[in-house]
Amino acid sequence: MSHRATNWAIQQRGLAPATKLVLWHLCDRHNPDYGCFPSQDQLAADAEISRASLNVHLDKLEQAGLIRRERRHSEGAHRRQSTRYFLAFEPEFSAQAELPLAAENRPDPCPECRHGNGQKPCPDFAKSHVQNLDNNPVSKEPVITTARDAGATREGPADASTYDEGPDLDAAEAACLAACGEGMAPAARAAIIATTATIGAWLAASYDLELDVLPVIAERTAKPRGSPIRTWDYFSQAIAARHAKRIAQAARPKGAGEAGAGPAVTPEDRLARLAAWLNSGAYVPPSAVTNTQRDALLRAGLVTEAALRAHQIY
Repeated sequence: MSHRATNWAIQQRGLAPATKLVLWHLCDRHNPDYGCFPSQDQLAADAEISRASLNVHLDKLEQAGLIRRERRHSEGAHRRQSTRYFLAFEPEFSAQAELPLAAENRPDPCPECRHGNGQKPCPDFAKSHVQNLDNNPVSKEPVITTARDAGATREGPADASTYDEGPDLDAAEAACLAACGEGMAPAARAAIIATTATIGAWLAASYDLELDVLPVIAERTAKPRGSPIRTWDYFSQAIAARHAKRIAQAARPKGAGEAGAGPAVTPEDRLARLAAWLNSGAYVPPSAVTNTQRDALLRAGLVTEAALRAHQIY
């Protein structure tokens, strides 16, 4: 492990969270004396992604000028050796890097493996190339993509769908990182981006980014911490509680003397609103439902016992 390499990775900007995570793990495998030679399987396991996805992110890093790959093979044989990764801060990166050729001047790629360097023949390399997709979904553990798989607490949405990276999710995470104060150390920032799916689960649960999420993150990271925060799920319970309180206050009827006071809310209306909240899938604190309300909801057939048990209301 090279502290200089990992610190350099943390300082890079303008990368998608998953791409930056791959860069950080790549730097974590860097040895200041010998260089960087991690296998594709090792990097994929570190980043918890498939080898095909890993190679996509490596291509992005190479196009951004942050890494350079040197594929090697043993002399007199077609056996591939581990790829040598040159990082942009290393002297060897600029000393050995060649300027890219214009498209019209590039040599034709090898028809078997499409290395693009004119080497022929290399039929054995094609079968072991890192771009080959994983074709055995049972042999590897699934990549964590949902809040439930990531170990979300009961306060988070239990049935969140799978969230792929996209502009909305990237923007939401960027806002969350910007809201973090001194309590989110640089090393914690590099680790926490591996749990971006939790932010997608917050959005799916209708937690408001500006009113629910960002204030909690800012409050809980305002001061330096002794133990680092390494997952967005650390904030889930507090965000869910803030959201529930805000919704309850919004549903509270205004007094007769308040401006804009509407018609009186009947007990039936309150039960209907409470049932809608319970059936929405959002977090409901067990203390929000009294025993009397629980019995009335069941008698009216507005909720089921299973729905109440899911919120730990018995």
